[in-house]
Amino acid sequence: MTFVQSKTGEPEASWSDVLRRVLVLLIFCVLAGPRTAASDPIGLDQVCPDDDPEVSLTRHLRELSLDLRGTVPTVEEYEDAIAQGEVPESLIDEWLASQEFVDRTVRRHRALLWNNVTNIDLFNNSVVLSGNGNNTPYWRRNPAVFSRGERVPCLDEPAQWDDEGRIVTTLQDDGTRLEGWVDVAPYWAPETTVRVCAFDAQETQVSASGTQCATSDGFGDPGCGCGPNLAWCRGNAMTVRPLMEAMGRDVELRIADILAEDGSYLDLFTGRVAYVNGPLTHFWKHQLNVPAGIRMTPSPIPVEQLPDLEFTDVDTWVPIQLGQEHAGILTSPAYLLRFQTRRSRANRFFTAFMCQPFQPPDSGLEASDDESSYSLDLQQRDGCKYCHALLEPSAAYWGRWPETGAGYLNPEEFPGLREDCHRCATSSLSCSDACNTYYLTSTLTPEQTPYLGMLQAFEFRREDHVPNIEAGPKALALSVAVDGRLPECVSRTAVSWLLGRDVLPEEEPWIDELNRLFVASDFSYRTLIKRIVESPVYRTVQ
Repeated sequence: MTFVQSKTGEPEASWSDVLRRVLVLLIFCVLAGPRTAASDPIGLDQVCPDDDPEVSLTRHLRELSLDLRGTVPTVEEYEDAIAQGEVPESLIDEWLASQEFVDRTVRRHRALLWNNVTNIDLFNNSVVLSGNGNNTPYWRRNPAVFSRGERVPCLDEPAQWDDEGRIVTTLQDDGTRLEGWVDVAPYWAPETTVRVCAFDAQETQVSASGTQCATSDGFGDPGCGCGPNLAWCRGNAMTVRPLMEAMGRDVELRIADILAEDGSYLDLFTGRVAYVNGPLTHFWKHQLNVPAGIRMTPSPIPVEQLPDLEFTDVDTWVPIQLGQEHAGILTSPAYLLRFQTRRSRANRFFTAFMCQPFQPPDSGLEASDDESSYSLDLQQRDGCKYCHALLEPSAAYWGRWPETGAGYLNPEEFPGLREDCHRCATSSLSCSDACNTYYLTSTLTPEQTPYLGMLQAFEFRREDHVPNIEAGPKALALSVAVDGRLPECVSRTAVSWLLGRDVLPEEEPWIDELNRLFVASDFSYRTLIKRIVESPVYRTVQ
């Protein structure tokens, strides 16, 4: 056994020895079980007393530190609390102002926002480069039909050009005409070179036929390639993941910004600052208009504000100012791509920030066998209208943010009723891509006819709900902040997080009190959390 010298000069046991003795005593208490005073001659009721409703000071300090910082207190923090007989308020303020608290709260909001979108690939096959760039040159499958006559790669040999600068091709037995490869420094690894089929490596901005090569049209023109350093194409999967991770990280930086400055929680839904790094900057500058399964146009980002970053600047983040139409995290690319329909966007907001999930009553929904009651308008259909009478007007707030996309349909270019779309929808004329993509140009039943030529978000929209489309999700957030549903929900979820359980019925008056405090503090999340952890309820949770 090791000893240390006590203040009196007598040796005393080391910490390990003390802990061993405490452990033995605890085991003995457990094995002894409950006893009466008469059957407990050694006084175990004094050694292991009944739990006090209020946890000990040291345990309280430890749980508080773990909740706010994710780490245990230091020895100095223990000593200071014991000396004062309580957790100093200054220490709580210090922890709430720490980066650790910001990180903890951001992680908490991940569970609310589901902002991991790494499973989404923005590009379609026309943009994807096949091959590995070493043993087999990179090439594009779909555009190969226009340049080589079939979906086949080029020859495994260096490319050649004729006297007029045209790529030399060799006729094959199958009728295809194949070229060689060239060395290119790709944007995702500019310090290296990879082999790329010459047609796919072309850097021309505008082809001989007048096609803008950095657009969807360019991927069907044999005179267009992937651009300088392959900027318009997608490399292997490792060039996609940094981009999608950055979209999720943008949301977290917006949240962290507000928490670190102790700003208003409402800024989460009204803010106009976004963050971009190298992968995001490259995408918005070079890949916005290429073929994709996800619509990111018209651009919601002011491209002219983008910083001078390279794709490899993954850890460099720069704030940019967004337009008035933006509504904080509710119109961030990660939110719009994670929840790709207007209904799902409204549903997530109602569930996470209003504590009102759309779900049927306990008695279930009554469906009708009457076919005449069937309607494409879910606000009218039996079995659906219970939820959709509220969901549809709320979903309308995202009416100018396309589904399966993150662009913004500005009213100047995309009015509620567009004459050319109405004209082609009600005649034998062909409709433009914009009309077919964003407007109602065909019907399944006669009840849709009145909405032909209108922006899709206007379909079955009642007159008193039409303003929601133009107001945007910012208006929804502000309206439920005013009526109290948002602050009440935020207070409730914060309590559940810190107590590790649902709010009890007898605690509802406390929630009302926290709600009022939250609003009075100008929606300071830090103030709300401080009031919760200083409460007797938090101190008595075991």
